Amino acid sequence: MKRHLKNLFHRLQAWLLDLLAHSCNRMSLSRKKHLAGLLTLLVYRFIGLRRRQVIESLQLHLGMSHREAEQMGEKVFCHFLLNAFEMAALACISREDLLNKVEISGLEHLDNAMARNHGTIIVSGHFGLWEMMPHWLAIHGYPVCTVVRRQNNPHVDAWMENMRQRLGGKTTDSGFGIREILRSLRQGEILALMVDQDNGKQGIFVRFFKRWASAPTGPALLSLKTGAPIVPLFMFPDFAGKHLFKIYPAINPEEYTNDSEGQRQITARYTALLEELVKKQPYNWFWLHRRWKTQPADAPANQWAQSAIKADSEKAETAL
Repeated sequence: MKRHLKNLFHRLQAWLLDLLAHSCNRMSLSRKKHLAGLLTLLVYRFIGLRRRQVIESLQLHLGMSHREAEQMGEKVFCHFLLNAFEMAALACISREDLLNKVEISGLEHLDNAMARNHGTIIVSGHFGLWEMMPHWLAIHGYPVCTVVRRQNNPHVDAWMENMRQRLGGKTTDSGFGIREILRSLRQGEILALMVDQDNGKQGIFVRFFKRWASAPTGPALLSLKTGAPIVPLFMFPDFAGKHLFKIYPAINPEEYTNDSEGQRQITARYTALLEELVKKQPYNWFWLHRRWKTQPADAPANQWAQSAIKADSEKAETAL
């Protein structure tokens, strides 16, 4: 009985998600803003979902007063909802409508990276309209495969898969075998990775704003192993005009040593780019995620954590 009810609940969630997606595709911008405002008022201000965490993070990392952080926190939540509505519509949007919404900048950086014939790793974060980028690339014939995290609800997961693949892109989960990844890159394909979520005790510790953050090891490790350049890219929302899909210069692995320090430097480089963008548009980043959850002291066996602890110790001694 419990299993049956759970299955019904999962199906209901997927149905509501699909209904929202189709509604968002038809909804005017003014209505989306009104809905985002109401949900922000309910979920963020009254229920207080991650409100304290967001305010404290904004105060610490951006130097805001409590009042400024409160106001920016609401803006963060509201913009996240607006961006989510726009991305949900990818489940039913036409190719033409998607192309009409987007302006591209820096495509030559991706083309130059792919011309090296080692495959390409594209990295981004939960900033702006991240789900749109693989769709745009797939429509234009770029062989892109996005690494995703599976949803606990199998019906929602199937909906997400359909949304991400319907315009030609491919997906795989984080359990994708290393052999398949290497084969994909050797065939000249693009591997898309999100790099701004806490990676736990096994991650590479780099500075992100004013604290250490655990970043995924995959991008730098794969780049050094295969010779595939890393290309950062982000999509900046502009609901009054066209969203800006901006591609940045490649990070080439031969510029770094093929060891743990090289991995750290590569990771720190694209992390610094994300930090720069978030400083300029803090409302477009997903501050609700517990990005600084894992600290070096939590992972004493991790070589990058040890380096971070040593760096902090040397900095403290110098200050004395």
